[in-house]
Amino acid sequence: MGRGKKDRRHTETTSTQTPFFWERISQPKRHAVCLLLLCLTSVAFFAPIHFKGKTVLGSDIVNWRAAAQSVIEYEEETGEYALWAANLFGGMPAYMIKYRQGVPQIDTVVGLLRRVIWPSSHFILLLVGTYLLAFFITRNEWASVLSAFAFGFTTYIPVILVAGHNTKFIALCFAPWLLLAFMYGVRRSGILPALLFAVALAAHLRASHPQITYYVLFVMLALWIGEGVSAIRSGHVAAFARNTGSLLVGGLLAALMIAQPYLAQFEYKAYTIRGSGPGGSAGGLAWDYAMQWSQGFLEMITLVIADAFGGSESYWGPKLFTGGPHYVTGVVLFLAVVGAVRESSSTARSLGVAAVLILLFALGSNLEVLNRPMFEYFPLFDAFRVPETWLAVFALVAALLAGIGIQSLIDRPPRLSLRAVETVAYVLLVGVVLFLAVTGGAGFDYEKEGEKANVVQQIARANDVPPQDPRVLQAAEDFIAGLRQDRADKLQGDAWRTFVFLVLSGISIGLFAAGRLPRAALPAIMSLLVLIDLWGVGRRYLSEKNMVRRSAIERNIPQYDFDRYIVQRKVEDGEPFRVLSLEGSPTSTARPSYFYESLSGYHGAKLRVYQDFLDNLLVTPDGRLNLPALRMLNTRFVVASSPVVGTTQVFRDERTGLSVYEIDDALPRAFFVDSVRVVESSEEAWTVLTSEDFEPERVAVLEEPIDLPVASPDSVGEVQLADLSPRHIKIATKTSSRRLLVLSEVFYPAGWKATIDGVPVDIHRVDYLLRGVVVPEGTHTIEFVFDPSSHRVGLWVASAATILVYGLIAIILVLRWVRRRKPGATETGP
Repeated sequence: MGRGKKDRRHTETTSTQTPFFWERISQPKRHAVCLLLLCLTSVAFFAPIHFKGKTVLGSDIVNWRAAAQSVIEYEEETGEYALWAANLFGGMPAYMIKYRQGVPQIDTVVGLLRRVIWPSSHFILLLVGTYLLAFFITRNEWASVLSAFAFGFTTYIPVILVAGHNTKFIALCFAPWLLLAFMYGVRRSGILPALLFAVALAAHLRASHPQITYYVLFVMLALWIGEGVSAIRSGHVAAFARNTGSLLVGGLLAALMIAQPYLAQFEYKAYTIRGSGPGGSAGGLAWDYAMQWSQGFLEMITLVIADAFGGSESYWGPKLFTGGPHYVTGVVLFLAVVGAVRESSSTARSLGVAAVLILLFALGSNLEVLNRPMFEYFPLFDAFRVPETWLAVFALVAALLAGIGIQSLIDRPPRLSLRAVETVAYVLLVGVVLFLAVTGGAGFDYEKEGEKANVVQQIARANDVPPQDPRVLQAAEDFIAGLRQDRADKLQGDAWRTFVFLVLSGISIGLFAAGRLPRAALPAIMSLLVLIDLWGVGRRYLSEKNMVRRSAIERNIPQYDFDRYIVQRKVEDGEPFRVLSLEGSPTSTARPSYFYESLSGYHGAKLRVYQDFLDNLLVTPDGRLNLPALRMLNTRFVVASSPVVGTTQVFRDERTGLSVYEIDDALPRAFFVDSVRVVESSEEAWTVLTSEDFEPERVAVLEEPIDLPVASPDSVGEVQLADLSPRHIKIATKTSSRRLLVLSEVFYPAGWKATIDGVPVDIHRVDYLLRGVVVPEGTHTIEFVFDPSSHRVGLWVASAATILVYGLIAIILVLRWVRRRKPGATETGP
């Protein structure tokens, strides 16, 4: 750690003291006690889940379950990968919905425990990983416990669990293990560090939240630069270069180990809104979309005063809404500052730099001078949205710095090495918190932008009076005044709370500096303060009121009377059809997808062609639903709260106030057209597809010319759908002339293949987002099969790489065990 002469002086000063009982226990027993404590705190924190039959059921879990319904049904019936989700957004690849890992790795073992003790199965992994990582840095058990508590119980963890962001939670649980493997590899040479890094990186990426991995890589980059600078100064550049090469090999092996699922997902990304369009060229997100949920400058205060901006229910900050704050506590933040400025090791300095950069990145569009160039030029920076997510990794970095800070205070108490910057940091932090506690946040307006105008409109509509009515304005003002007072009370209460914990931590440090506390007592006390502080705030979000009785998720997906009507019609008609549900925004819920094929859904990586349909084709320029576009998508019913022009009301749901409107002339899933119209651009295609005279059953719009005669009026064309499943569509046709068959399925060229009587044929993009094939005269069988090579190759590559990596680890460990068994042998080897 590079502590120098002051470390030795303090060691000499304290070596004559009577050892505290903790220091008389062997290190293995100390580790056992600490790890047991971490496990018990996890079980206790999630006690309602483990012992009361409760579970957390966030909206994202419900949406996922609804979106995955068609995939689950297919896989249960066939035992094969579905790969295509048919029930949302007219159909889309299932890679980002339900795509099971085909090659078992270390995370598979943890996944088995998930069925028994979720979420402790992974939360314990997080606590233990952070403990081991902090111990690798500090070599102090209680400092490591403090880091584990600081990261594990940061408020963001229960917030994302309640929201149902399970993949993000799992990725955060593996994050400390990834950093541990990296730090071990950058300091140790040989094959084993490279293999362990490969295992950790693969496990982290298989959590299926690459955004968190990307953010952790920034921390790794900062640590790598710090280690490089240290190597140059110490003259160990050659060893550093070898270790870097070893890590690169490990990274390459990890990339091969995750070929499934990432090969298919990477291929898919280029066709989504996170790519650049139907053609499949890679790209990034739009700035405004990516920068939604940027953390506000003043909102950073929630790191130390949890509900300074209203928590979640009465949130008044700059973001659209929030599930809760990224609260890390004032104690942890102060100790993190101590660790960054007091400890001179490359690790502490690198983590300090990483912490500052992460805070700046979290500001997103609120710090455009930094984040715009990063967004435009830094690799993959534009691939992720919600900048406040950076704060999840900040919590880990701050926790590690806090462990370093408390260890530094133990090694060099303030009475022996007082630094002005630490004193200023503590006084400033306590002063700001005390000021807010006393004044109740003087200067804060406690009102969300546009909030009063929205309240005025709501009151006016509820009472059927003009918004300008003085009574409406007064009622709105009274309501906003009540909100302001409630928000001020929350800030003031949490400010006093933080002040108390800061004072208690200051007293503890003072007592230790005065020789009144044993060496091991200070980090133990500080760990307890951090745990109590974070536990209390975390319980606000992971309370029993946010839980439901443990049951199948699908029981919590509401089914309304209009759903039952549509399902019954599906059974009676026996033909496939789709439904457009306007119970909300078409992109706000996947609930209808659980019951029938829907044009709506909920997903963060929709296909670009479908997003273009929603933005440019679903509604005509004059604001009406585009019935021709709905007809060509095999849409039989529209669920809406008001009449839809051109449809017939067939059912009224009194409970929801929604009605079912039938499109009588909806086109079948596959049909012949008489002619084609070639356009030169997507924009021209949208114009044609939204025009009043567009007839999808007669004319197909293409952006590429094809050799196809216009069908004569007496031309015969018969189409019969023989099979329809996520991966296979079979159609029998009969036509008296060469014609274009339009399949009302979303166009996705990376995996869908078509044959006519077993002979491969081209699939054309028709009507901007559908598929079409040219069918020759006569009777034929057309088949569409979804068989992406990225899936097959990914499975083979991942299997081979996994066997190689785990096999080599096993061989190395066996060889080491054999060598240790030999008399007089020393620990050598790879």
